Amino acid sequence: MNSINRKLIALSLAAASVMGVSAQEAATGYFMDNYNMKWQMNPAFGNRHNYVGMPALGNLNVGVNGNIGPTDLIYTSGNKTVLFTNPNIPAQEVLGNLKEVNRISENVGIGVLQGGFKAFGGYNNIAINIKESSSFALPKSIFSLLKEGIGNREYDIKDLHVKAAAYAEIALNHSRDIVQVPGLRAGVSLKFLLPVGFAEADFNDLTLTLGKNNWQAKANARLRVGLDGLKYDTKVNDRTHNRYVSGVNTDDIKFGINGFGFGVDLGASYEWQDFNFSLAFTDLGILNFSKVQEASTNGTRSFETANHVIGVGDHGDSWDKLVDDLSPLYELEDNGTISSSMALLGKFRAGVDYKFPYYDKLHFGLMNTTSLSSMFPSTEFRLSANVEPVKGVAASLSAAAGTYGANYGVLLCLGNKGFNFLIGMDYAALKFDKNSYPLTSNFDVHLGINFPF
Repeated sequence: MNSINRKLIALSLAAASVMGVSAQEAATGYFMDNYNMKWQMNPAFGNRHNYVGMPALGNLNVGVNGNIGPTDLIYTSGNKTVLFTNPNIPAQEVLGNLKEVNRISENVGIGVLQGGFKAFGGYNNIAINIKESSSFALPKSIFSLLKEGIGNREYDIKDLHVKAAAYAEIALNHSRDIVQVPGLRAGVSLKFLLPVGFAEADFNDLTLTLGKNNWQAKANARLRVGLDGLKYDTKVNDRTHNRYVSGVNTDDIKFGINGFGFGVDLGASYEWQDFNFSLAFTDLGILNFSKVQEASTNGTRSFETANHVIGVGDHGDSWDKLVDDLSPLYELEDNGTISSSMALLGKFRAGVDYKFPYYDKLHFGLMNTTSLSSMFPSTEFRLSANVEPVKGVAASLSAAAGTYGANYGVLLCLGNKGFNFLIGMDYAALKFDKNSYPLTSNFDVHLGINFPF
């Protein structure tokens, strides 16, 4: 059984590490006037000046978030750092720190080229971006099995999912004031997507019922990897004579365009007295990968036995027979090349900005960001204070709470015409202490160098 667990886990993690779909912008800067890239959070937002971005550094975003972190999986025993599987770490402590569904995601966004200019009755942005992200969900039951080992109980490990993708994006944005409704501004971004890599692993059902006198198991799993030129290696089980996927052949991989996609962002803002209300839907779209290798159990496979008796130190025919009988649960069939689609990880944002009446250079904002993904749902509320005491020097401090706990962010923007530099993070504190809940284990960095004119 240990070899089976290792194969299932390795398969999931391999899919997650191939490539990672939605890189986030600096949410702390949503209400900051001289943050040139906030149109990517709400396409109705324009900028003060025309600008061009420094290639690759005009808009760089890197982040990791989840409801568990390193301190939930790595422990200290004596003077050593050990994994949660170490026998000196009590199972009750490990499982008590985990959630029923443990989610982790990472994202990277690189602005290769971008610029903005006033024309056509409004403001326009053009950007070429590279985006990569991956997300996976692990039920607590899989950690229970790894930590406690095989016991006389049932392990329900269904709904274990991994999704990852990488693609290039060409975004065209236009926003303008709606003269018929004073205070109203609207914008739209059209996105042409060029997919590069894709991975998806779904364990829709993996149930182990391990009784004293009877074992039952069910598995329904699927793995898809989309890279041009990638193929699966296969082997034949010497005892069962079934052919199964044994690895991945990367000799002929071509890192090029592997399909096509399209996305759209919609946004609006409305200014009324000292308030500015805004809402947006971003990353509404789909990626279609034309060359995807699929491996699957092709339905639910079952196993039941009451005939296996394995004694201590038994490495003979009894063990081999048991492993062979279980092999249909983890030996996936190669289904060949297919096409596959996946939705972008869309988001909904709603915000309100309030200008402080006694000092108009200070304003406060409240924003909600909600993921539209059914597999990896999340929501967050972020309150920010934004100040620009002089033109060219602006700062924002924010506090956030949501699905992944609480945290705070900070953003600094320097420069006006000629040069603009931005640096900051939405999650400036990390959870180093297991007792520091609800502090999140999130981490991100946002950097931008642009040249307004």
